[in-house]
Amino acid sequence: MLFPPTLLWAFPLSVVVASASQQPLRFENDRDSEELYYQLPNEIRRVAVIGAGPVGLQFTSTLIKHGFEVRMFERAPNPGGVWRYTDKVPIPVSFPNRPIETMAYIPDVPDTLPAVRVYKDGDEGLTVDWRIREHWAPSPVWKNMGTTAPKQLMSLPDITYPKNTPWKHHQMDVTRHVRQYASSVGLNSNDNEHANVTAYWTRVERVEKLPGTKKRWTVTLRKLTPLKDGQLEVNWWQEEFDAVVVGNDSENDAAWVPPISGLDDWAHAIPEAVFHSRQYRKPEHYAGKNVLIIGGGFSGVGIANDLMGSARSVTVSTRKHPSSPLVSIIRGMFHKNVTHIPEIKHFDNRPSSRAADLRNASFTLANGTIVSGFDTIILATGHRRSLPYLVGYHNSTIKGRDEPETTVAPIITDGTHARSLHWTGHYIDDPTLVFCTDVPWSTGFLGYQTLGAARAWAGKARLPSIERMWKMYPGAANLLDELPITGQIHVRLFVTWLNNEILEFGGSFVSPPPIDEIMELAEYYTAKDYPPEFADLFHSLPPSDRPRSEWEVYNGDNEARTRPLSHHQLRAVHGNQPPNHWADPSLRW
Repeated sequence: MLFPPTLLWAFPLSVVVASASQQPLRFENDRDSEELYYQLPNEIRRVAVIGAGPVGLQFTSTLIKHGFEVRMFERAPNPGGVWRYTDKVPIPVSFPNRPIETMAYIPDVPDTLPAVRVYKDGDEGLTVDWRIREHWAPSPVWKNMGTTAPKQLMSLPDITYPKNTPWKHHQMDVTRHVRQYASSVGLNSNDNEHANVTAYWTRVERVEKLPGTKKRWTVTLRKLTPLKDGQLEVNWWQEEFDAVVVGNDSENDAAWVPPISGLDDWAHAIPEAVFHSRQYRKPEHYAGKNVLIIGGGFSGVGIANDLMGSARSVTVSTRKHPSSPLVSIIRGMFHKNVTHIPEIKHFDNRPSSRAADLRNASFTLANGTIVSGFDTIILATGHRRSLPYLVGYHNSTIKGRDEPETTVAPIITDGTHARSLHWTGHYIDDPTLVFCTDVPWSTGFLGYQTLGAARAWAGKARLPSIERMWKMYPGAANLLDELPITGQIHVRLFVTWLNNEILEFGGSFVSPPPIDEIMELAEYYTAKDYPPEFADLFHSLPPSDRPRSEWEVYNGDNEARTRPLSHHQLRAVHGNQPPNHWADPSLRW
């Protein structure tokens, strides 16, 4: 799901960051400094950046400016990340979903490295085109997709949109904007300035710390080279790095399909007519058809409205959702001629393999109604976070927000969020691994985060010790259920931390962004282009000038939400005492 940056400025990405319970970074003279601050395992010189979208490009540019040797890996042929439209569609998703560890893709690593192979159509029963699309995974952006925020809130540093760009612009405008930024910093696919940095057509297969590598990361890579004779060359090799940035798009790793009884049989029978929304491209492909869309998020709304001028009919099935103002508002944005039906309980008789027979197949709704007559079924059911290359950092046995004690603190559990991250984006147990924790546009704080990572790895900004970071960690959070921390407060945290470290180690102070101007623009845009309820939700956010003691976790009703202390917080507070000696787990933070 692609969330509007207007909202994401107020409600950051659904990653787990220390927020309401964050403790001040204050000097504590009664403790040894080595206990207060994280000590890098070795000098950070070489950094891998995964992804060449808005996030990866900015991290790469900042790290280069600070003297690091950087390699940026992008599986697509050009920069853009999720904002790179192409007529090519991803390969069909798996029905049912694969395990979260490989939901995005199945890593392909030969037994012996380095390795090179050349494939032609028909080898191992696959076409060259299929191999390219499986490796690349074209983004879920469709041709007529418009943005959900104005250009002023979707710009990259030092780059402006053309003057004639509409206020509510097109996905192609964003694609050009991102590529313009890539060229401005010498990181486009046709630039020679940093040819030793960029590696396009290159997918990351594994990121792991192997024995005997002196605490460095070993990254296994797979690169495609289309040959003139129509064949495909594939190369595999490994490189070592001192630090890694996960800069690929966080919301669109893997398409997710709901576990509705009978859905798998329908998808296997007619894959060209039952598919995930990430394969949707143009409305004219569905001219005169009766289309059913399952899912009522932004993708469901956008595709349903896009189809209105071409499809014979558009019907949307949505499930009941826990009380959420945001979800209610999104579902109020459908075109007036869209038909709405309840959640589907199960798909009945399996259709034959002919697409024409799908219209005669029926399914049963949650209210018992039997429905049929559709030519195409599009699953706008969202995505899950899945990073197959992070070997050993998934734990799909953990459900929801549970925080059980584990040998390795997981980063991915059920795929709805990332966890075990400090508010700076560093993986708590190993801060040589960093994730983006907000939207990438200049209205957010990514510039502060990239600077923070560069200075921390250069030894010019201190991170709290691992023990202290766990003590600050608030536990798992989910964007649609609660708002962990406003983006404004996150900016204040970064600016304060960076300037404190600059005071200690030297450098130019950083200034906060023009928050009042940004908020005024965001409020105007929200009131102009969204229902009144949207603006009401926006105005319900707590102001950014509250003292730390009043920072709370807010829900949609603007009431402070409390939650039990996580296992990691309890462990940090009570040390190595067994759980039965810990304080009552109902303690709130």
